[in-house]
Amino acid sequence: MILNAKENITRQKKFIADVSHELRTPITVIKNYVEILENFGADDPALFKESMSAIKTAAENMQNLVESLLFLARADENTHTLQKVSVEINEILKSVVKNFKNPRVEFVTGEKFNFTGDPEFLKKMFGEILKNSLLYSKEKVIVEILTENNSAVVKFIDRGIGISENEIDRIFDRFYRADKSRTKIDDQKNSPGLGLPIAKWIADQHDIKINVQSRLGEGTTFEFEISK
Repeated sequence: MILNAKENITRQKKFIADVSHELRTPITVIKNYVEILENFGADDPALFKESMSAIKTAAENMQNLVESLLFLARADENTHTLQKVSVEINEILKSVVKNFKNPRVEFVTGEKFNFTGDPEFLKKMFGEILKNSLLYSKEKVIVEILTENNSAVVKFIDRGIGISENEIDRIFDRFYRADKSRTKIDDQKNSPGLGLPIAKWIADQHDIKINVQSRLGEGTTFEFEISK
């Protein structure tokens, strides 16, 4: 009991430190650009536009972080309510890809495949994976579906920076990021390391298995094994 209590305290301290770290950057950005606007923004339209864009991005990053934290908090408390119905996998993925409106996404449809799941949670799960693939790759991201009898495999294939073998087992840990020497393709997009844990939680609620294959400098493939 004492050991468990100590472990809980350690986890809580780490969680608070991680959240504080993630909030510090956007707050600093907003504060700095507000000071710039106060001193110079009114006389420089280009600077005003740049400052407002940076503030908007920082605010969106904070909003995404808070929403992700709330989602995981509800997951920990088992207060999410899934409304499982018959869904068709191609339609779910088509909706996700359409929502991203990104020309780098190639969607390869498969045979019709129905299974039982919550459509909104499934869209969020696949959306988090697609967001991750686009964030760490400047090349095309392929989303494809393979069906066989009573099962289907959904693949997200990118040719990005990849993940080292010793890090693959940790990518679903909260706030975990891979080697800091490797950078995101778009550093303007904040990635606190909560999207993949969210996707994993949703997958577990649907008995969906996630497999990850990756090579540094060559890319990553996320596979979702779905059964009826």
